[in-house]
Amino acid sequence: MSDGFEVDADRLAARAKDFDGLVASAGEIAAELDRALTDAESAWGDDVVGRNFAAAHAGPARDSAEVVRNLAGSLREVGDAFGEAARRHRAGDSAAAESIDRAAGG
Repeated sequence: MSDGFEVDADRLAARAKDFDGLVASAGEIAAELDRALTDAESAWGDDVVGRNFAAAHAGPARDSAEVVRNLAGSLREVGDAFGEAARRHRAGDSAAAESIDRAAGG
């Protein structure tokens, strides 16, 4: 064959499923961080120092939780894209094989 490329569609499909665990882990981490932040809301106190601490740190911590939630969604999209790529490669291989069979009179 030429210097092209080849795809192991079965392996690609199997690896696409690996993203499910990563998505679940990222979701669990984001939920745990959200719970911790919610539980800590009153920990800073209601005085000026506590409010300033919360203003400086709670927002960035919530932003971090959002980043992890978005990561979970992105990982899901990548896993889905790999799964779809595997499906399309299999379909292409099947169509090519059928075309060759028809051309060969089969």
